[in-house]
Amino acid sequence: MIRLRTPVFSGLFALTKLVLKPFDRLKETRQHLSVMLSKPAQSENEGSVHQARVNSKRPLITLMFLLLSLTGVLQAEFDKVATTAAPFLKMGVGARASAMGGGFVALANDGTALYWNPAGMLGLQNMTATASHNDWLLDITHEYVSLIIPGRQNERIGLSVSALTMGEQPVRTLEAPEGTGLVYGVMDLAVSAGYARQVTDRLSMGITGKFIQLQAFNESASTLALDIGSILQTDFYGLKIGMVLSNFGGDIQFSGRDLILKADIDDDINGNYSSDVDLRTDPWPLPLLIRIGVSMDVIGPADALLKSHLSRLTLALDADHPNDGPEHLNFGAEYALRELVYFRGGYRYNYDQEAWTMGVGIHLNGQHGQIKLDYAVKPMDIFGNTSILSVEFSR
Repeated sequence: MIRLRTPVFSGLFALTKLVLKPFDRLKETRQHLSVMLSKPAQSENEGSVHQARVNSKRPLITLMFLLLSLTGVLQAEFDKVATTAAPFLKMGVGARASAMGGGFVALANDGTALYWNPAGMLGLQNMTATASHNDWLLDITHEYVSLIIPGRQNERIGLSVSALTMGEQPVRTLEAPEGTGLVYGVMDLAVSAGYARQVTDRLSMGITGKFIQLQAFNESASTLALDIGSILQTDFYGLKIGMVLSNFGGDIQFSGRDLILKADIDDDINGNYSSDVDLRTDPWPLPLLIRIGVSMDVIGPADALLKSHLSRLTLALDADHPNDGPEHLNFGAEYALRELVYFRGGYRYNYDQEAWTMGVGIHLNGQHGQIKLDYAVKPMDIFGNTSILSVEFSR
């Protein structure tokens, strides 16, 4: 129990400290300046001495500001990119959430809730099946399917599979750089099962357990991880606050037959047999991620800021704190016309290749259930556009 709580509170403390640090420094500096400049001069000589002391401290104050600025720059530029395994676990799923810039932690009320926030499964009243296809970069595709089943009135159960795959590639060696005639494939897989419960009339909580496996030719690695999330609905115009800890689990380490070689343990002895040597790879941690988000209906029915029964405008904001990179902000907006047609947009702050996102959706009422079709576009700067298509069926 202690291990589960420690990363949450330490991560939140670090994130809060990072945000408030510049204000604390500014406050301290202003207090020091006030103390130095507010001492009255009792005589002309004392005033001259006091003014000389202030003048002598100005270079020190200037140097202090420069050091603080340099410290902020170093903190902003230092991160731990490429120090974790299974980065596909950080790739958002679903066209709706992707079109909203990934600002979905406090919303998460569709079939992708198992990924974004398992507590969001309580927002689904019927059995819901979802499939999402992400045509990503360099012939890499990301697939996601899920099934969420209502249990009792205040419980939900969900299953999902997420896979990152690429086309078959030729096996190349130093002796055959053009290929040996063999091919290999690469696949990253996560199989998840989640449970959500309405704790109070305003608080819902959920947990997801997942099995993670990485496969590259004859080598593989696997581990287990947990996602823990919550959503709190306030009485301030229906404002929702979501929090989730993702990918809390063990390290992952590759092994396989290509890492077993023959080696002579003693070159000085002739005729001895070569022994099998297992080349061990280093274990790598998972990309632990802490997300905090808010969402609110600015226009809409019920608790919205501006009442309307014909349209709805939802705004969302997420703050991400990963263990292998800088913090991110995700802004999202969704406009629904009669809950039949949807227009979405978002902005992702502090990413290398991502910024604006956009997408549309349509809601169809059929005889045997409801179907939602969503499409999103995520420009990736020099890599071009990536597109995500999702289909959701509920009955």
